[in-house]
Amino acid sequence: MIGKFLIANSGYKVLGGLYLGWGIGANNAANIFSTAVATNVLRFRTAVILIAVFVIIGSTIEGPGLFLSESTNFAKKTEAEAPAMKLDPATLALIATLTAALTITFITYLSIPTSTSQAAIGSFIGVTIASFGFNAVNWHKFFMMLVCWIFHPIIGLVLAVILLKGLGYIIERFIHNNITRDRLFKIGFLIFGCYGAYALGANNVVVTTSAYYNVGMFGEVGSRGAATLAATLGGISIALGALTYGKKVMITIGKKITPLSPFSALVVVIVHALTLHFCTQIGIPVSSSHAVVGALIGVGLMSGTAMINKKTLTKIFIGWVTTPIAAALLALIFAGVAERLLR
Repeated sequence: MIGKFLIANSGYKVLGGLYLGWGIGANNAANIFSTAVATNVLRFRTAVILIAVFVIIGSTIEGPGLFLSESTNFAKKTEAEAPAMKLDPATLALIATLTAALTITFITYLSIPTSTSQAAIGSFIGVTIASFGFNAVNWHKFFMMLVCWIFHPIIGLVLAVILLKGLGYIIERFIHNNITRDRLFKIGFLIFGCYGAYALGANNVVVTTSAYYNVGMFGEVGSRGAATLAATLGGISIALGALTYGKKVMITIGKKITPLSPFSALVVVIVHALTLHFCTQIGIPVSSSHAVVGALIGVGLMSGTAMINKKTLTKIFIGWVTTPIAAALLALIFAGVAERLLR
C-alpha cells in the first residue's frame, strides 16, 4: 500500500516530509533518553531502539488526531482560493517540508537541539505567503502557538523543580538502600523514556506529512484512513532518524548543559513525557527540546546557577529564535525559484 502510494499521483514528493521526519528523529528524539545515556543508566543502542519502536506506536495511535484537527494548516480558507503562484499543491508541500528538513539538518550538524515543529511551521507559513500572500496566513493561530512555545520550557522548568523537591523528599524518606534506588531509577527511565518516545511520535509526526495530507495526497482530507497512513509514514521516518543520527544531539543535551545525577536525569525524562503528551491532548505540536532544556535549567537552578553552562544555553536559545525565521525565508526563496523554473 505504501509503495503504491509513493509511485502514484506524485507520491514521490512526500519524500520531503520523510526527510523532515528523519530530522526530527535525529534532533528531537535525542531528548528522550539523552540524560539516561549520559548518566550510564542505559546504553545508546538500547535507547535508540526503544525510541524507534515507541515513536511509531505513538504516531500510529494518537498522531492522526493532530492531522484531523488541522493543527499545521495556516492558510485562511477564504484567501486560499486565489493563489498568487502557479505551483501545484504537492510541489508546495514538497518545498515546505524540504526547507524545514534542510534547516533542521544544518542545526543538527551543529549539535544544537532545536524545534523541528518550529522549523516546519516556519516553512508552512513561508509557503503560504509565497502562494497566497501575507494576509492569507492565519496569524491568530500562529501567535497562539507562539505563546505555547514560549511557555513550554517555563512549564518544564517549574515542573522539574516541583518533582526534584517532592519526589526527592519521598525517595529520601522511604528508600534508603542505594541498590534499590538505582533499580528504581532504571525502571523509571525505561517507563517514562518509552512514554516520552510515544508522546514524541503522537505530537511531532503531524509536522512531517501534514502538508501532503492537507492537499489530499493520502486520500480524502478529514478521513481517519488518510490521517493514519500519513502518521504511520511520518512515524517510520522519525524512527529512522533516531536510529541513524541521534547521538550528537544526545551528547549535547545529556552532558553539556548541567551536570546530572541519575535522579535529576530521571526527572528530566518525566517532565519531557508529561508536557509533550499534554500538548498532544490540546492539539498543539511543540518542541520536545523546549521541555527538556527547561527541565535541565530547573535542575541547574536547584544546584546553583554556576552549574549551568550558559554558553551552551545561549547557543540553544539562538537556535530556537532563528529556526522558524530561517525556515520561512528558505521556503520563500525555494518557492520563488521553483515558480520561475516552471513558467
